[in-house]
Amino acid sequence: MSAAWVRPFRLTPMPHLRLACFPHAGGSASFFRSWSERLPPDIDLLALQYPGREDRFNEAPATRLEDLADGAALALRDFADAPLALFGHSLGAALAYETALRLESAGAPLRHLFVSAHPAPHRQRGGALHRGDEAALLEDVRRQGGASELLEDADLRALFLPILRADYQAIETYRRAQPIALACALDVLLGEHDEEVSAAEAQAWSDASRPPARLRRFPGGHFYLSEGRDAVIEHLLRRLAHPDALSREVA
Repeated sequence: MSAAWVRPFRLTPMPHLRLACFPHAGGSASFFRSWSERLPPDIDLLALQYPGREDRFNEAPATRLEDLADGAALALRDFADAPLALFGHSLGAALAYETALRLESAGAPLRHLFVSAHPAPHRQRGGALHRGDEAALLEDVRRQGGASELLEDADLRALFLPILRADYQAIETYRRAQPIALACALDVLLGEHDEEVSAAEAQAWSDASRPPARLRRFPGGHFYLSEGRDAVIEHLLRRLAHPDALSREVA
């Protein structure tokens, strides 16, 4: 099961911790491959590979976030012999949260959840782009600054569009009227100029964790972590080392 869902970009015999990363809509595990260059040797790096992309191309993409969370949580339990921290960006943030709920329910040792560039579960905006035409869907991706190289090639675009539409359906139809509070620490990461998430939507993540949630802003827009990778990883490592320490928060 885990072989399909998890790409272990670094596995060591006795890790201090394992960091599992969840890609954005239309994204794949390889987005996080380079993160291993910046992690200390005692932290393993895992990335989730959703159905329908890269080496799972022959599988139908999932259209329900809950189904993705079920698969991801079951696969990550194979790696729960060390404490787990989860990082998710955009769609991946909501998915990482749902996966964290399932892992905690199963008794897996979950250390920390990092959610990036996405409203809290009970502040989901919904939407109907997944039911619209190709032009509107692709324009939304361009506006956010994601996957631009795929959109300019007609052949790649034809392969990419069904995956993108399924991901949009999964996140646009995801609903949780009231979040279940996690026992683990929770950090919110947000680009300073991200127009997809308001301050109130980001701060609402405080309802999704029993420990106080921390909000940290980074330079850039919705895909701030593409150019700000090193600063993001530095923040993750600092918070993992000192989860109870005060960090810079934004009201």
